[in-house]
Amino acid sequence: MQSLKAGLTCVVAFGAIVGASQAAMAAGKQCPEERSLRSTDSRLETKLTFVNTTNAPVRIYWLNYQGRREFYSNVAPGRNFAVDTFATHPWVATDSDEDCIGAYMPQPRPSVIQVR
Repeated sequence: MQSLKAGLTCVVAFGAIVGASQAAMAAGKQCPEERSLRSTDSRLETKLTFVNTTNAPVRIYWLNYQGRREFYSNVAPGRNFAVDTFATHPWVATDSDEDCIGAYMPQPRPSVIQVR
């Protein structure tokens, strides 16, 4: 479910692909793939823009080098959040209960993630 759009931007349905405190992780459900994801090197820079297409706020987390969620942003419905990151740094979107909506491993080029 990946298509090129406007040059180097690709649109990806968040739930179709592939932090903060430990208390937050314990409170919510992880995506199955989240258990094996963690950030590695910081060499290949890229950019992600998360677009909340749901009717509720979503929370955006970076998965650190230990695979733990680190909170980055609360994104209101219809709003977006852009972040500079690296191609080997996974990200997770959750609902307000911290339950995983989807996990995403960035592409080497800037990407737009539609959280559904």
